[in-house]
Parts: sequence; structure tokens; C-alpha cells
Amino acid sequence: MPEHQAGLVRAAFDAGRAAGLEGAPRAAGAGAPAPQRVQTTLRSPWLHRRCDVCGHSFRLGDTVLTLPDRRARHDMPGLHCASADPAAAAHAPPLSAAAGFYDGLITAWPMPDEVPLTRLEAGHPLLAPPHRGHGRAACKVCGHTFRPLDLVVICPCDPLHPRCQAAVHRDVLKQLHCWDLWLRSSRHQGSCPGMS
Repeated sequence: MPEHQAGLVRAAFDAGRAAGLEGAPRAAGAGAPAPQRVQTTLRSPWLHRRCDVCGHSFRLGDTVLTLPDRRARHDMPGLHCASADPAAAAHAPPLSAAAGFYDGLITAWPMPDEVPLTRLEAGHPLLAPPHRGHGRAACKVCGHTFRPLDLVVICPCDPLHPRCQAAVHRDVLKQLHCWDLWLRSSRHQGSCPGMS
């Protein structure tokens, strides 16, 4: 294949690949991409990054608004970072309704009693906003920031007699199995996520 044809095929392939990935840049001359409301997937370039508005990490399944400069902002109940209008929060169900929903699920499918779980409610120190260069508190296993209503294990090394405020997720309903993963991987290592 002549070099000029190979260049055309490569450009067409690159354009097709870019069109298939959410938030991908457009080819030169195509103009800035329009903002899109999309779900965060394993292929999303913003997965695990921090939102520049709220400081929370982007998790799988988060609904975001992608911006022309390839940044993403949360656009979902409880996290209205994409909205310039503070009244947008009024359209979301209140956290108390979400708390009731999760409490109902826990009642229907209770967690094992051997480990005390803490539901993070407003005002909990693990939910403190970023302050003076310090980011939000995050899970010691997955690295995602803690959000209201997350279930966590405080002091995973000794949850029945906590000696520290290190925390890891154990929120099966949100698919955050961090404590169980840490427990399986550390039994033979003797490591503490709060001290490492």
C-alpha cells in the first residue's frame, strides 16, 4: 500500500476509535466536541480522577458531563458539579430518601455481624471537604473518596476495638468490596492500610 493511502487509512481508523470513546478529542478542524452526559466506564479517561468542583473521585457508573476540554464533572443526584445553577440540587431526591432506600436493602439483605459497619452521614469527619491542600478522605484500598451514605469499616486491622480512623469501604450494594479484598490479601502479610 502506498504511503499516502496508509496515512488515510490510519487517519480513518483514529477517527473511528475516537468516535467510539466518550470524551475523546475530535480531529483537528472538527471543532470542539459538544458536552455529553455519559456514564463512567472502565474506558473513561476520568475514572479514578478527582472532580475539580467537588473533589470526589469518579467511580464506575457515575453520570458525568464531559466538557470540550476533556474534563468531566459529576451530573447525578447528590453531586451536581456540572450545573452552574445551585438550585439544580432541588431536582434530586434528598439524601434522606436515599438513606431510607439503602436501609431497606440492608434490612432485606443484612450484612454479617462480625464486623461493625459505619454509614457515613453528613458531618462525619471522613466526609470533610478538601481543605488547605489536603484532598478528601479516601478508601485505603480502592482510593475512591468517601461519599455520604457509604458503608465503611473503621480501623480495618481491629474493627471491634478501633485504634485509628483509617477506613475502607464495605458497601456491597455499591459494589465496593474493599474490606473483604484487603482481608483476603493481608492475612498472610500482616499489613495495616492505616499505617502503610
